[in-house]
Amino acid sequence: MTGTGISYGAISVLNAIPCGIGSTIGIDLRTEAVFEPTDGGIRITLVDRPGMDDRLVRECVRETLKAIGKEVPGYDLTVRSQIPPSRGLKSSSSVCNAVISAVLDHFGKKMDPMDVVRLGVECAIYCKVTITGAFDDACGCHLGGLVVTDNSRREIVSRKEMERYDVIVCSPEREITKDKVDVSAYRALKEKYEKLAQSIADDPLRVLEENGRAVAGIIGMDDSVVSKAKGLGAIAGGVSGTGPAIAIVCEPGTGRKIAEGLGCETILCRVR
Repeated sequence: MTGTGISYGAISVLNAIPCGIGSTIGIDLRTEAVFEPTDGGIRITLVDRPGMDDRLVRECVRETLKAIGKEVPGYDLTVRSQIPPSRGLKSSSSVCNAVISAVLDHFGKKMDPMDVVRLGVECAIYCKVTITGAFDDACGCHLGGLVVTDNSRREIVSRKEMERYDVIVCSPEREITKDKVDVSAYRALKEKYEKLAQSIADDPLRVLEENGRAVAGIIGMDDSVVSKAKGLGAIAGGVSGTGPAIAIVCEPGTGRKIAEGLGCETILCRVR
């Protein structure tokens, strides 16, 4: 018997590095993990991710087995994801959620969704693939909707459903791994971000855009595609995470046409 776990991606509304408050919107880019115990040995397949370090998924399996009091002599684990890694689209959080859920599914164990999220956050911190603990990212991936979190306390400040907007992701080939992030440049914006955090409930898409503009400045990125997209009818856009992916939010049903006019590689998805 195999266990299957599903999680999704998310885009940033407010980066959590500056002040510890983070916010994301879930999107329907999908990650699937399939777990099956074997008589011995560990075989991990990260589909379309040749050469990628598998330490994070191993840690997720190990910690989940420990949490439910199970041992296995070996296992096969396959992970497939539509989310390009190291682009700011919460791929690591999505993988953690999916792998943990797959192990639980195999053993028929139930775990509160927030406990799944917190377990994945611990694994991500241990493997040093996150700066803030990425609690906001993990919640956005697992719960969907608009989520605001206090990452230092690992608590949800608020969550609400969002309209099913189209989302265009402009995803350059460039990757920005966490060890390349200029944390001090983000933390210098603490006061600005504390004010932005207070505006999320009233106007999350304006905050998404202001956050994206600030991140673009830090990483030295040209985000003029946002203006171009808005000229074609998009509502808002900005750099997600620490980049370099840019998320552009559009009215439902308009994303494909707007994407065709941008002149860059795009992924079309929707708010979840």
